[in-house]
Amino acid sequence: MNTVQLECFIAVAEYLNFSKASRSLKITQPAVSHQIQTLEEELEVKLFNRTSKSVTLTPENCSLRKGTSRKP
Repeated sequence: MNTVQLECFIAVAEYLNFSKASRSLKITQPAVSHQIQTLEEELEVKLFNRTSKSVTLTPENCSLRKGTSRKP
């Protein structure tokens, strides 16, 4: 786990949208997706439920998010 992965995780959890998260982080949407996928593989948990129209939090995401906060 690294800081880029955590920043992506926090942004996606906040916006519940990979495109909006990527714009806020000023990186591409595929880069955000890659960082989230890598983080999920490292932690061996699914952090987001994804469909073509929505992103929702999983219970594991809620647990991880309690320990993180986004700084301005």
